[in-house]
Amino acid sequence: MNGINMRLLRKIAAMALCGFCASTSALTVTQPGSGTVVPAGDEYATEQLSDPWDMNDAADMDTEEPSAVINQVFSNGIFSGDTSAAGGGNRTFPLFGGYISSINSSRGFNHPVDTQRYRYFTVKMRATRPTSNVELANLYFYSADVSGACGLTSFHPLPASTWTIFTFDMVTDAGVNSDCPHHWTDFPVGALLFDPALDSNVPFASVHFDIDWIRLTGTALPSDDTSVQWSDTGYSGTYSVTLNETGSNPVSVLLASGVSGTSYLADLTRFPAAQYTITVSRDTGTATSATSGNFRINLAPMVSVAAPDKHGDQAKNFAATVVGNAWGPINATDFAINPTGTNWASANYNMPTGSFYGRPKNNDPEWYMNLGSHAIDTSLYRSLCFTLKDFGQRAVGQGSVARFFWGQKTNGQLTVSQDVPLDAGGPNEYCFADVAAVPVESVSLAGPWTGTQTLFRLDPHEFPVSTACMNTKTPADCHDVQLDSVVLSPFYDADPGFTFKWNLVDDDADVEISLYLDRDTTPDNGNEFPIYSASVPSSNGQFVWQGSADVSYGTYQVYIVADDGKNSVTQYATGPLIVGARDGIFRNGFQTVQ
Repeated sequence: MNGINMRLLRKIAAMALCGFCASTSALTVTQPGSGTVVPAGDEYATEQLSDPWDMNDAADMDTEEPSAVINQVFSNGIFSGDTSAAGGGNRTFPLFGGYISSINSSRGFNHPVDTQRYRYFTVKMRATRPTSNVELANLYFYSADVSGACGLTSFHPLPASTWTIFTFDMVTDAGVNSDCPHHWTDFPVGALLFDPALDSNVPFASVHFDIDWIRLTGTALPSDDTSVQWSDTGYSGTYSVTLNETGSNPVSVLLASGVSGTSYLADLTRFPAAQYTITVSRDTGTATSATSGNFRINLAPMVSVAAPDKHGDQAKNFAATVVGNAWGPINATDFAINPTGTNWASANYNMPTGSFYGRPKNNDPEWYMNLGSHAIDTSLYRSLCFTLKDFGQRAVGQGSVARFFWGQKTNGQLTVSQDVPLDAGGPNEYCFADVAAVPVESVSLAGPWTGTQTLFRLDPHEFPVSTACMNTKTPADCHDVQLDSVVLSPFYDADPGFTFKWNLVDDDADVEISLYLDRDTTPDNGNEFPIYSASVPSSNGQFVWQGSADVSYGTYQVYIVADDGKNSVTQYATGPLIVGARDGIFRNGFQTVQ
């Protein structure tokens, strides 16, 4: 009898133990499996700029245009700053739209956001408030035409000193007011102003913030979703699904709760390329959960066309091939009028060697470039680049603008370009793919960039001589200037062939590259001519095209498609390509032969 009781007790204990094991291990996440690679979502900065807002480089935020944000720093993939105004107006620019009445080369102007395609602004950040105030974040958006038309989002509360991921739905989260009365879909957007830490208690201003990444994505299609699957026994309730970051400062985001069954289609398009896991938890009953193995959201290819581009064919630049003396490295013979005899208090060519260094003596410093006895054939020389530095503090409204001019010696009349806003630091390069297309402030008897021009002038800035300059005479106070080069070039041409070049970065070993000539800048509308397709290494490369009798003479835009098997990205070249002989008929590149 005692023996039977002992066997029975052992059986009961074993059943209890197995039951315990079943309750804790019955839930298992089977998909996504360890090592799975999930396609990245359609994201604005990746697709349109070929540069995701991952805060890995200074181009990811426009640090020159902030409002009441100081101490801006990029470090280890984090953008940080401090607010400096109470109650609001502490704004950063993930996307800057440029200035009215300027030659607008901003990202927002050249790559406006298609608001019918993108709507979800997702950010990973934290705000470290020094008091018990409640911090809020919000977002302003402006039309791409720099008209000032704008809208804004409602406010999002931020937890104190905690990394968090949150999303503005730009369609449903609109907070329209009388100052910014527009909705997200009213126009293409050229500027995004992110207020990372609005202090709800106005008296206190300084809040430190860190931003890890930003993504602007569209509505995911069912085919974009990632299948999450799991198995479970002994439970008939609902589940919650959570995405977990695995890198530094990890954050977990609840994707869904109240999920019935054992599968869920997760929208991961709002999240950047990285390693993740997914946790599935029972909503009721025991607090059982299970986590998948590590899987990866794909890094979409980052690709750009290196040739042709906005520089034009600088090997054939005007000064080198026509004048016989390239305008850079700069020397005294590059100027038609010695700067020391015009609006310069001092000038030399040794700081550094190959550069002009000078101190303006008024707000109209200028360089007339030496054309020799030649005229500029404007139908041929269309691309302009110059490299310069203003040693003073950047202030666009006070004088941080350059201009260029053209005209005729016979009457001295000059056509004036609109402002070229200068960047801080430098020397910086400023390029204009087609001078004939740049906006002008006034058109003189010289007319637009057509025919032949016998004068060409560049003004580096418009700062008056300050009292500080007269007292201290430092390079910064006096807005001293350094000019390294001026290059006026023809468009690239294929006569009959051309060497196309590209820059490519991708996590995968090989990427399918395709090159097209296009009559416009709308891919896949029937105007394209394919010229190359091949699997290439994930690095910079080139293709030597021999030309084709099937391509009509004329001006083409070039675009490249990079497909790594998970994501496909399309980018247009920043400058055109002329196909055909550059002669009197086809020199300007706009006539075509069918």
